[in-house]
Order: sequence, then C-alpha cells, then structure tokens
Amino acid sequence: PNGIIPTLAGFFEGGQKGAWVAWSIDDPALKEFTIHTEVDKEKYPNLVAARVPLSKEEVDIFYKRFSKEAFWPTLHTFWERATFEEEHWEVFCKVNRKFAERTAAEAAAGATVWIHDYNLWMVPAYLRELRPDLNIAFFHDTYFPSADVFNVLPWRKEIVGSLLQCDYIGFHIPRQSENFIDVAKGVMPFEVTQRSACAPRFLTYGCALGLDEMTTEIKLNDRYIRLGAHPVGLDLKRVDKVLAKPEVQERMTELRSELDGIKLVLPVERLDLTKGIPAKLQAFESMLQEHPELHGKVTLVTVCVPAAKEMTVYNELQSEIEQAVGRINGRYAQVGWTPVQFFFRTVPFDELVAYYSMADVMWITPLRDGLNLVAKEYVVTQGKTGGNGVLALSEFAGAAAEVKGAVLCNPHDPVEMGETCYFALSMHPDEAAGRMHEAYDVVSYYDIEYWGEEFLSAVAACAVRNGKGKKPELVQAEVVA
Repeated sequence: PNGIIPTLAGFFEGGQKGAWVAWSIDDPALKEFTIHTEVDKEKYPNLVAARVPLSKEEVDIFYKRFSKEAFWPTLHTFWERATFEEEHWEVFCKVNRKFAERTAAEAAAGATVWIHDYNLWMVPAYLRELRPDLNIAFFHDTYFPSADVFNVLPWRKEIVGSLLQCDYIGFHIPRQSENFIDVAKGVMPFEVTQRSACAPRFLTYGCALGLDEMTTEIKLNDRYIRLGAHPVGLDLKRVDKVLAKPEVQERMTELRSELDGIKLVLPVERLDLTKGIPAKLQAFESMLQEHPELHGKVTLVTVCVPAAKEMTVYNELQSEIEQAVGRINGRYAQVGWTPVQFFFRTVPFDELVAYYSMADVMWITPLRDGLNLVAKEYVVTQGKTGGNGVLALSEFAGAAAEVKGAVLCNPHDPVEMGETCYFALSMHPDEAAGRMHEAYDVVSYYDIEYWGEEFLSAVAACAVRNGKGKKPELVQAEVVA
C-alpha cells in the first residue's frame, strides 16, 4: 500500500539478487504448494518470492487473532483491551520460526535481511542462531509505546531480546525509537555509545511526540546496534498518475459543483479503536452546537474502511459510530444538507484523490498512530493541485513530529478537537496556503524513495561498523499474503 511494496521491489530492478519472504496459505486440498515463484521476470530478473506455507488456522491465530487482539491494542496503549493467550504465543513463535528458517535458506553468505513489523518480532532471534553471518535489519512500521505500556506484555523479555539480535532497528520517529530504548533498559544492560539531535528533521517541542535528542547507537557485549528514525514517505508518482486521469478530473469537477457553498471536512481511516472516530464525531457535534452559523455550510464526509469480517472485536465500535452519525444527522440535518456523510466501505484511491483535492480540512485524529500516510496523501494532492486546504492532525500521530505546517490537536480532548476544526475552517486563505506549502515541501522531499535509500544506507553503515563490510544480497521478510 501507499507505494511501499513497489519501492521495496524497485531495489532489485538493476539485477540485484534477492528474495522476498512472505506467507501463503498451504491447503492440501488444492494443488501442491510451491515455495518459489517469480515476482516479475522482466523488471526483477534476479528477485524470487519465497513463500512460507501456513495453514488457515495458523494465519487465523498468528495474524487475525493474536497479533490484532494482543499486540495491536497494546502497542497503541489499549493494553486493557488486549487478550493474552499462551497457546497463541506458541503459534506466533512457530510461525516466526518458519519465517526465520525460510529466510536462512534463501540468504547468501553475509546477506542483508530486512524484516518488517511486529508480526515478525521473534524472527531476529531465530535467524541469528541459524545464520550468525547475516546483517539483520528491522523496521517497526507500527507505533512503539512507552515502557510502562509495553512492559505489560507477558513476553516482553523474549521480544526485546530478539530485537536486540538485530544490527539495525528503525522506527518512524525519534520518540518511538527512544521508547524502545527505555523498554530495552529494563531487560538487559547495555552501553549508549551515540546520541543525535532530532532537529531540524523532526519537531522537538509543541508536539506530544517531540524529542530533542535520540539514541542512535548502543553496545551490547561486543556488538554495536544502531537505531534510526525513518518516517515512511509517499509515492509521489502514484498521485501524479491519478491526477492525470480524465475521469478523476471529471470527478473533481463534479465534487466542486456538489459542494458549492459548503466546506468539506474529510477524515479517512480504518475501523479501529486507535482512530478515535467516536471522539471525532462528538467534537463535530459540539462544534455544530457552538457555532450555528456553520449549519448548512460544512459537511463531515467520513470514509471508514471496514475491518476484515473475522475481526468481530470491532462490531461494537461500528455500532457506536453508526448511532452517533444517526444522532447528529437527526438533530441537525436540513432539506438539502446532511451534516455527516458516512461511507463504511473501501473507497478506490482514485476517488480518494478527488476528495483530497476538494477537502477544505483534512481531519486526522488517531489516539495513537505510528505515522499516518493518509495525511501525507492529502498534503501531496493539495500541493500538486494548488490547493490551500488545512491539515488538522492529532499530535499523537507520528506524522505530527515530521510534517510541519499542520494544525495539531489532542485527540483525547473533544473540546480541543472541535476548536481545532473550527480554527482550520476559519483560517485565512493566505495562512492556509503558507501552511500547506510548508507541509508539501517536507512530504515531497522525503518521499518513498528517500525513505528506502536512507534506511538501506544506514543499514550498510552499521554493517561496516560491525566489521561486516558491504552486503551482496538483500532478503526481505514481511507479512504479505
């Protein structure tokens, strides 16, 4: 999604040898399982997909139940909603070992292995045991919480011990990296050998996730482990291609006509406890009550992507959201004006870009978020169409520490959220344009290609630091169906 997979694959366009390790369902009732498949022989002649065979039950427990019901809520500070089952942990470890074994079989001597996200936390431990020659890098795509939250996990020592088998560990922003350091200090002793200033790349104040300085290298026994902040960038070419489509331009014209005289406030998010959707609806309702002059002049168009049907844990949340939408519309709707339009479905990216171009305010208010690429998609679309919309962003989203020009708010305070939305709607066009220009400069420069190249350069430098030199091959392991 968001260009990450094409970018990662792009490292192999020059004939670079490598393997992409991902799981696939192994159903004995179907044809015989094939481990190796081609990715794209013409574009990536020396890249193979190495599949890890998993049963449907393993996938259901490892990913849909355990990862999402134990780790996901804990990482986003909802640990009291998490469910910890020892039997599920055993399946999680079993699957991670399968990934490690397949990766060990694929990797050439001294290869670089790039592991992605918390679903594969235990792979480094197993892999280091199997292949001590490898240069192991890990990127934590998901939010990493403070020690008092993470330490609730029954298996925190095993998880941290595994991650400390890596040569390089990357996070989106400095605060998340420093949270990991705090957690690791409670597991085993190590020496901090290097710290770096976070400015000017990242905010150091005026943001809940701001940080002045971060740990960038530690020494554990006789080995150096480096850490870095690498917020994922956006695929700008993808947005360019969408904007160039005649049907998208036509849809933008239609929306402009439909919204004549009405300001559009747009949130786009998944159905998830971490997104703070009920609080946002409460804030919007309060804003309409406090500012009756907005009646008939502003519409909240909420795009909510459903969770997988197996994720029944979100059924209650969906019901709460639908009731709030009904209450607001029942209270304030007028003939020809609906205060809240709620789309509970996946919306094609082309359609989203059309909405991004028309939105006066992009209202992104997660309670916790590793980064939030939707915010960046909005900024890029506005920047490329000459828009002067306003990005109203939760200060607990990782992007808040990177994307300058956004109007930040506390998503745990519905009053402040409502005031922030009103401020964004009332902002003078010149100030809005200036803020958007500032945000676009950041997002357009630190794009997806920058992210990938910066991360791999840091990994290579770490290999040199540990006396391993340059690596001939890249192997990536992540949870890709």
